[in-house]
Amino acid sequence: MDNLSPLNDISSKAFDELLSRFNSLDTNKLLVYLVDTVDASALPHLAEQFHILGNEGWLFASAEQEKRELIKNAIELHRYKGTKYALRKVLEILNLNGKIREWFEYQGNPYRFMVSIDLKNRGFNSVTEKQLLDLIEETKNVRSIMETLEVNLTNSADYRLRTAMITSEEVTI
Repeated sequence: MDNLSPLNDISSKAFDELLSRFNSLDTNKLLVYLVDTVDASALPHLAEQFHILGNEGWLFASAEQEKRELIKNAIELHRYKGTKYALRKVLEILNLNGKIREWFEYQGNPYRFMVSIDLKNRGFNSVTEKQLLDLIEETKNVRSIMETLEVNLTNSADYRLRTAMITSEEVTI
């Protein structure tokens, strides 16, 4: 017995047919807020919805995993926006080892800060610099002024060296 509706009830039969259609639907496409499993093509739309597109980290995120982490932490980043914690957190999400020193930590002018970032295995050019400055400007406290941005570039490579030595000796009699 497939359904429990009375024989002559048309609306119940229509409901049963609709319900059987829902059972055959793939609901994975509807679960877009499961950020780890959603298709990569939906990530820009989620970033726009959570307001992290552009200077708030999306432009600086290079890997798909960084974009997913940025979306998952978007609410927390907005909650603490304008604090040292938010700036440190966004740098951590984007795999940038950054140190933030406030004015009282280095006896500088009030409401100033310095950022030191280690870029590992990433290129650095004027576009990257602008994106980084925009990211910091978007995340920092409005009254605070960044005095110095220090960027340390490091690159690691796997070197394999091989040597060969050929010797010969010539004897004349």
